Amino acid sequence: MPNDSYDSIPDFGLLYDSVPAYAARGDVRFYAEEAARVDTPILEIGCGTGRVLLPIARAGGTITGLDSSPAMLDRLRARLSAEGADVRARVTLEEGDAYNYDLKRRFSLIIAPFRVFQHMQTIADQIAMLETAAHHLAPGGHLIFDVFNPKFALMTMDRSAESEDTPELALPDGRRLRRTARITRVRWVEQVNDVELAYYVTPAGGGEPQRYVQSFGMRWYLKSEVEHLLTRAGLWCEHVYGNFDRSPLADDSPEQVWVASL
Repeated sequence: MPNDSYDSIPDFGLLYDSVPAYAARGDVRFYAEEAARVDTPILEIGCGTGRVLLPIARAGGTITGLDSSPAMLDRLRARLSAEGADVRARVTLEEGDAYNYDLKRRFSLIIAPFRVFQHMQTIADQIAMLETAAHHLAPGGHLIFDVFNPKFALMTMDRSAESEDTPELALPDGRRLRRTARITRVRWVEQVNDVELAYYVTPAGGGEPQRYVQSFGMRWYLKSEVEHLLTRAGLWCEHVYGNFDRSPLADDSPEQVWVASL
């Protein structure tokens, strides 16, 4: 079942939250620390099921979560219902695209964690996302986002065969999940990896697993390119880190973590 939308896969929010690699990422602490530095309000672009948003709200941040997926927002609302009234009061959720929204208010901090910017495959969408974020920044506010630092030796390898990235595990409802990943094509001119994530879900009583495929393109960036894009959108780079420990960006850094302001 090839799909490119979260909303095409049943219970996708639950499957997403069950992937251990996502929970182990070091970005949650980084973004929570950045949120603690500013006076609220905060906007998260691509909030998903609340992996970053909820820790910020629990720590006292007033935060708006924006996402284009109704299914992911429904999962976040369900998670929010288990939180205390004080946390729920600090969270506002909005449905909309990362490059086209108007919330009619400004934010001290706007974050776009976990490669949201890499889903912007065209220059028009990249500029639109950055300009829209700039429009929503309060004076003195910051936009922070991350993209992976490309590893060209790895990207030239054949990765078209499925490779397991999540060994089989039990879901809370008794079903079992395993996941594989593959790169079906590298579009060098467009700087895009075509990615497929295959979720194998076995019923609680056993039997043949159902296979769901999420397919999407991931745009990669070089440092100078992001600097140009920020400038075109009226933004200025204050910092670019090579990881969530705020180490300097180097050739072998795993991440590019960008901190920009008006």
